[in-house]
Amino acid sequence: REKAAAAKRKAPPPGAVARADLSAVEKLARTAGADPDAFLAGLATTEVLGRLASPLSPAAAAAVRKALAGKAELPPEGDGAAAVAAALVHTHLRRGELPARLWPKRDADEAEAAVEAVAEAAVKLTRHGFEAACKGGSPEAARCLLQLLACLRLQRPAWDHEPSRRASEEALADAGLPLPRLAASASAASWMGGAGGAVSAGSVAMLKVRLSRAHAKEAAAAAKRGATSFAGKWSTANGRAPVRVCESYTCLVSRRGGPAGGAEAMVGFLEADVLDPAAPTAEAELKIVAPLEAGEYELRVQALSLAVLGVEASASASLVVTPAPIDDADDLDDY
Repeated sequence: REKAAAAKRKAPPPGAVARADLSAVEKLARTAGADPDAFLAGLATTEVLGRLASPLSPAAAAAVRKALAGKAELPPEGDGAAAVAAALVHTHLRRGELPARLWPKRDADEAEAAVEAVAEAAVKLTRHGFEAACKGGSPEAARCLLQLLACLRLQRPAWDHEPSRRASEEALADAGLPLPRLAASASAASWMGGAGGAVSAGSVAMLKVRLSRAHAKEAAAAAKRGATSFAGKWSTANGRAPVRVCESYTCLVSRRGGPAGGAEAMVGFLEADVLDPAAPTAEAELKIVAPLEAGEYELRVQALSLAVLGVEASASASLVVTPAPIDDADDLDDY
């Protein structure tokens, strides 16, 4: 009993994510980030999801696999914990399509707890995969993982699933909020300012993104009726007391062009938050390091909502990079 107690004390908390799982998800983001089905299948093989799915009884696992037949691609039952974890993730995503009484009665409470725990861990891991994809990965992978993150949070099967989009719009209408209508613009210049907006190779540039809100008046009217937010987050910008965010948009930033051309690659991402429902615009900035090669580059911005499926806007900005100045200190070597 002492050994069992000691092992229990050493065991990680149920939802704890091991470094090995995080590393596996980072690799998965690079290799399968642009394919949501492949990414979810890989996610199900992580140790934490397998551990959280393990309490599910064989009867409950069989019931959910039967309900998901023809709706989702699941690993074979022989895959053990990974097959169960995948089934629970898809149960979370497709809850609106499944029977209300899904589980055997004796397993219902335990099964619901397992779905909730697996979904929470899947959100954390997908967010980690998204952030990994934003560090020089492909824009397709970053966009796909951001869309998948929205689907996991909202319990919707797919970003481009028309019934899911309608459900998002209906949820806004039920809350008395307008559907966001966005237009995006962007500009880039040296962080230090200066004429012409050009930046030196390897120096810091500033990307400014502006989102125009065509629905601002409707949002302000809704706020007067007591409907103020769908973002579900708070802001402590500028060190002030927490303020409820009315709307929030994640902006993906990628770069292409330059003298050598090459594939488009992610630069990073930023969050544009709306604190005042009547504000006509939302603005955000991102510091980036200019490429080491001089030339003209294009920065592409894609803004997406994690709270309303299908709401997005895009823009681009030119980044002119000039050769880095020669360090005067190097000239001392000539004397």
